Amino acid sequence: MDAAPTRNDPNDRRPALWIVNQYAGSPHHGMEFRHYELGRELSAAGWDIVVISGSYSHLLTKPPIVSGTYTIENVDGLTYCWVRLPSYGRATGLGRLVNMVVFLARLYRLPRHRLPRPDAIVVSSPSPFPVLPAQRWARQTGARLVFEVRDIWPLTLQELGGLSSRHPLVVLLGWFERRAYRAADAVVSVLPAARSHLETHGMSPTKLTVVPNGIGAEALREPTMDPPGDVRRAASRAGFNVGFVGTLGIANALETLVEAARLLREEDIGFVLVGHGPEERRLRELAAGLDRVAFPGSVEKADVPATLRLFDCCYVGYHRSALYRFGIAPNKVYDYLAAGRPVILAAEASNDVVAEAGAGLTVQPDDPPALAEAIRSIRAMSAADRAVLGSSGRAFVEREHTYRSLAGRYLPVLIGDRA
Repeated sequence: MDAAPTRNDPNDRRPALWIVNQYAGSPHHGMEFRHYELGRELSAAGWDIVVISGSYSHLLTKPPIVSGTYTIENVDGLTYCWVRLPSYGRATGLGRLVNMVVFLARLYRLPRHRLPRPDAIVVSSPSPFPVLPAQRWARQTGARLVFEVRDIWPLTLQELGGLSSRHPLVVLLGWFERRAYRAADAVVSVLPAARSHLETHGMSPTKLTVVPNGIGAEALREPTMDPPGDVRRAASRAGFNVGFVGTLGIANALETLVEAARLLREEDIGFVLVGHGPEERRLRELAAGLDRVAFPGSVEKADVPATLRLFDCCYVGYHRSALYRFGIAPNKVYDYLAAGRPVILAAEASNDVVAEAGAGLTVQPDDPPALAEAIRSIRAMSAADRAVLGSSGRAFVEREHTYRSLAGRYLPVLIGDRA
């Protein structure tokens, strides 16, 4: 990664997109990857991409090295502007809110003269705070303003976190949310059934475009290297392995998977939970005495495809919540499908990616016996039948969920009436 070049020559100018997401990462830094992948495809389509992100979040496995309040560097052809932020402990604690407020405050002093003038600006949730400076930038530059909804805040805090509608943070975030829907020229959502909520909270019906999550090109390539040794050793404990790759956090309902492992402890079935996260200690305690439940740690993004091919099926889960009436868009499921693995989804939502792809089984959330029975069903299949599920899932993501095709859906949103 090199210092970002200065591009201020008005006679040699490509359209420029600023993506404001304080949790944006890259393969070099850790999650999240959506805007890195979209940025790479939009860059190939002729856009200059600027990703404005925070120097610290609970999702980054290798935070960037920053010097000063703002650090600009080239990351695989994309310009990243890292805003120095304070660290925090728990992802649900006061420290994270302070981190978000500092990000907002420092956006007002962003060194815009060092960045290409934007033609479009995307502000991505969960935090709606940056919509205020972004709205100012859009007015000053004539840029098109897009608000992207990946998590519906503050509703997520209410329905998953249990906060009252009168809680000061809910009231504050609700004001920003309504402001964002009204101020944006367009709204993008990864959630397929979010329209009713967005319109109720101030979005014009004509503004919405659904652009789900997806996979980068590397996820479809056959791995050229072996998976990390710790994961290989973990997968060698049993003849049939159920895998999970992602954050060991509360939202992923991994205690359901561990409890299913307890029900299957007498059978030759292994459970490999790849990743780190705030729930890791509790999950390890829950799995105490279960010899075939392994926690090999996290892997680099480049190692994910090879890692997934060690597993006979993969798990993705959610807790039961009315929040999912708007749909779900789990990043990890697209990686699972791209690897040709059968998938077991434990969720109750308005959409079912696994069923749509014809790639596995769906069970009710928070139901270890139902999950255990689904695992038995996948295990009882012949290798050929499991391969059919895997092939169906891979064909689905190749057809519907590559970031190249998703970037094509995003372009008209960025251009608008100027097309």
